[in-house]
Amino acid sequence: MSAQRIRVWFCKGERVRYISHLDVLRFWERAIRRAGLPLSYSQGFTPHPKLAFAAPLPLGFTAEREVMDVTLDARVPVDDFARRIREESTDDLAVVAVEEVALSAPPPQAAMLWADYSVVVPGLDPAGAETAIQDFNQRETMPWREERGERIREYDLRAATAWVRWRPADGGVILSMRMQADQSLTARPEALAAALFPGAECGPIARDGIVLDERSHARELWRRYGQYQ
Repeated sequence: MSAQRIRVWFCKGERVRYISHLDVLRFWERAIRRAGLPLSYSQGFTPHPKLAFAAPLPLGFTAEREVMDVTLDARVPVDDFARRIREESTDDLAVVAVEEVALSAPPPQAAMLWADYSVVVPGLDPAGAETAIQDFNQRETMPWREERGERIREYDLRAATAWVRWRPADGGVILSMRMQADQSLTARPEALAAALFPGAECGPIARDGIVLDERSHARELWRRYGQYQ
C-alpha cells in the first residue's frame, strides 16, 4: 500500500536532449532502485513504477525544472530521499528540488496550467523583436492553425500566451514565454515564434519551468464550508 509521495524537480541537459520520455522514465526508475528507495509498483501481470510526470518534454528540448512524482511503499525522510537519489543521478538528469506532497494530490499532468520556455531565434533584429511583441500584446485574439500529418488544431494563440518577452543574444534574440499547458490545450513555443516572426528559424528550445495548480483540497473545503458560512 502506498505510504508516501515525493515530488522531484529535475533538469534535462544538452547531452540528453534527444532521449525520449520513456528513456527518462527508465533512468529514474533505475536510479531510485539503485538508491534502495521503496518505489511503489502497480498490480497485475506487468507492474509499472508509480512515477507520474507532467506533460512529456518534446524531443530535442532541454529543461530546467521538470516535475516527477514518486510514490513509495514506505515513508522515507525527505532529506534522506533527496540525498540518496542525488547520489544515483547525473549532471544531465540532475535533481533540482524535492518536496513531499499529499497522496491525494492530483498528478502533475492533471495539475499543470502553464509552461515557461526560452527559444533562441538567430538572425533576428532586436528592434524587430520589440515591435512584433508589442503588436502581439496589443491584439485581443490571434487565430492559429497547426497541421501535423492528418491532425489539425485551431486555437487562439493570444489567449494561450500569458506573456512573452525578449532579450538580446549573440547573433539574434532569445524569446521567453509562458504558454498554456493544461488539460484542454498544450500550446507550443515554436508556434508563437512562427506567428511573431514568419519564416524565422528557431534555435535551441528549453522548458524553463512548469506552473502547477497548487490549490489545496483541504483549503478549498475550509473556504467553502467554514469561512463563508
